[in-house]
Amino acid sequence: MNIVINKKEYAWGDINVVLFGQPVLGIRAIEYKSEKAKEALYGAGRNALGIQHGKYTHSGSLTLLSSEIEGLNRSAISAGYKSILDIEFDIVVSYMSLDGAVSVDTIKKASITELPKGMKEGDMFSEHALPFICLDINLGM
Repeated sequence: MNIVINKKEYAWGDINVVLFGQPVLGIRAIEYKSEKAKEALYGAGRNALGIQHGKYTHSGSLTLLSSEIEGLNRSAISAGYKSILDIEFDIVVSYMSLDGAVSVDTIKKASITELPKGMKEGDMFSEHALPFICLDINLGM
């Protein structure tokens, strides 16, 4: 077994997120996950006989500054859509460590499900989470 001491983890400054072929500068957070439905299969006795496997689902969230959301929405409208809720797009997330190692994840056919807006007293800027569903997530480990 290899034991690594003081291994460096990726930091926020090590990632690059690309939408529509352009790096997103107003991104504050990104999360994405894949899930697979599973269920224990019972028969005679008290213990499960096996585990049944079902469908995969994929989802996530982009947290963007309001100016970034407004820019994306304007682009969608100028392309003939009602809003960014009506388009599907790939999201490319690159993780680049200081030692030069690169890992690229591709989120396929993401579709935003909510378009929030708002501010409150004392806010110095506005950011909003845009939840999305997608068809697949290819992890480039």
